[in-house]
Amino acid sequence: MDKLYHLIAGLVICTAVGLGLYYLVGCTANFSKGAGLLTAFSAGAIKETWDAYRAKSWTVKTWNVFDFLATCVGGFAGIFILITVFKMN
Repeated sequence: MDKLYHLIAGLVICTAVGLGLYYLVGCTANFSKGAGLLTAFSAGAIKETWDAYRAKSWTVKTWNVFDFLATCVGGFAGIFILITVFKMN
């Protein structure tokens, strides 16, 4: 269930940043999609680093790669949403 939350978070972050940059700031579609994806990746890495810091150890168990990858997959799903639903080509 935790991986689903990470996937949804990546999707929402990527979609929100992409739409915000495209419609509110006026950036190009490619820049907006790339920035959204990079933001989702960064959010996943920062979240996992924060979890490892809170656990006061830096091991494979505390920095969960699969949680990070689920957030990244959510970011790619956000790109898919931006392209298919919002026609950002």
